[in-house]
Amino acid sequence: MEREKGKVVVYVTTLGIVRDTYERCLRIRKILWTLLVRFEERDVFMARDTQLQLLDRLHSRRITVPHVFMEGQYLGDAELIERMNECGELRKLLQPYRKACTSSFCNTCGGFRLLPCLVCNGSKKSVHRNDFTLEFVALKCSSCDESGLVKCLDCAEYKDEVIHA
Repeated sequence: MEREKGKVVVYVTTLGIVRDTYERCLRIRKILWTLLVRFEERDVFMARDTQLQLLDRLHSRRITVPHVFMEGQYLGDAELIERMNECGELRKLLQPYRKACTSSFCNTCGGFRLLPCLVCNGSKKSVHRNDFTLEFVALKCSSCDESGLVKCLDCAEYKDEVIHA
């Protein structure tokens, strides 16, 4: 994908109910943090669009996480990434993506890159006044996704996406 040029993208979940999946996601994050690799995290739990994007990229009908992509190309799942890390191959592959400062904490969203919609406050409905009957009508909010969330405009990663899109 052209938008991912120069990036490492990791599809994960923040849903901790399925412990094995959640722990695999944590292990992959820790590996990348230890290698000082700056990566973009996409949470399949937080947005349906992210789920559909991952299904399309994997040519699958079932969502599994984590998955790592480098420069838009599939690098591997948790098992493969862990094996590559153990033999030192991952460090060599990800050397160009090392950054001295890998963590950038956003004070607005807390690093989640998503916020409740400012128009509907996350309710997914906006209110519109019908000028003919002077009644209020509830409509689906067009400013947010199906979860009532919008991308954080203060995140550095989002600004990079907008500039390179």
